[in-house]
Amino acid sequence: MLISRTIFILSAISAVACVELVPVARYIGKHNANCNPHRKITGALVDGKIYTFGGCYAIPYTVYPDDDEIEKPSRNKEYHYNVTESSHVYDIASDAWSFETNTPLPLRGSSTLVVNKDIYFYNINAEPRTSQLNLWKYSTDTKAWTELAQLPFIKRGDLLTCHSNDKMYFMGSYDGSLRNIIHVHNLATNRWEDAIYPDRRFNARRILCHDTHISVIGQEVKDKADMYGFEGKNAYRQKLINVHHNGSVQIVENFHVTLGYNINAARSQALPVNEWFYTYALNEQKNATEMVKINTLTLETVQLDAPPYALTDVLMLPTENNEIYLFGGGKEKLFGEYTSRDPDDAALPKIKTYNHKITVCSLPTSSTSVAEESVDNHHFKLQVPDN
Repeated sequence: MLISRTIFILSAISAVACVELVPVARYIGKHNANCNPHRKITGALVDGKIYTFGGCYAIPYTVYPDDDEIEKPSRNKEYHYNVTESSHVYDIASDAWSFETNTPLPLRGSSTLVVNKDIYFYNINAEPRTSQLNLWKYSTDTKAWTELAQLPFIKRGDLLTCHSNDKMYFMGSYDGSLRNIIHVHNLATNRWEDAIYPDRRFNARRILCHDTHISVIGQEVKDKADMYGFEGKNAYRQKLINVHHNGSVQIVENFHVTLGYNINAARSQALPVNEWFYTYALNEQKNATEMVKINTLTLETVQLDAPPYALTDVLMLPTENNEIYLFGGGKEKLFGEYTSRDPDDAALPKIKTYNHKITVCSLPTSSTSVAEESVDNHHFKLQVPDN
């Protein structure tokens, strides 16, 4: 089934993209998007291969109707999930999945960072539970796991990290409220270097390392006016912040990054590739997802048309050759109901989860132009498998 749609070009958009969504081989692991608190598959892209790790999935259990304390609806839900240590790899060239290895512990979920051919794991949620200051490293060359020394600092919020010139930079997502420190670890010497002390306080959603500075999607602390914008609807809008290695902080003026439109924006994604951020957010009002790529050096912003579904908790992995891979996910619930404007609309294909590749090609346009919706412009193509 093939659907064609157009892309809306807003005043802040510097380019429009033609996008084709193509089905790829189905993910062979068992991870389920209903697995709290890590809903999306843990994964990373290394040298043309996508590696996934662990995951959890529901298992059958007996309900005892007379046991009010144990079997109340929604109570002890996490105990009815099995957590696995299995890891799988998807070869992009052959469009095929295979078993890769086992994780050191059954892994419910984790954040990852790729450095050369190694994958670093942080924010680790393993079974049994471990410290949030633990780090793992997996070598895709030797297939060996290494449990690294525990991080020698405290943090507030989720751990954020990025890499440049053999150095890893660490901070907590809410460190700006208290500590306001970026820690620097030299991978070549295996030593901690002098930390960066930003001269302005900010909280962060995602960081991206450059040679001379770090780009941050976040908000300056106490800058409440910019937490929510009003443009006909409440938008969860973040700022682009540049933190130089000498501690100087520059907040880019008149520029925002939209990460959704309600409290579920906390589950939006922003993935770095070279100097770009790729964002993936929900727009429940349109029963759709929104995808944007942002160049943190030039501020070029490209709106990518996305499937007309509010599918969330997707493993999104952008590549350097204008392709984006999407795996897993599920329909979003808003106030207890699945987001759907017209579930009986026969014109819309039925998608339950993503197993897709997005191919992007840019079409330059005026930053002030507005495109009219038309079925004839065919900027967006969607091929839907039977899933």
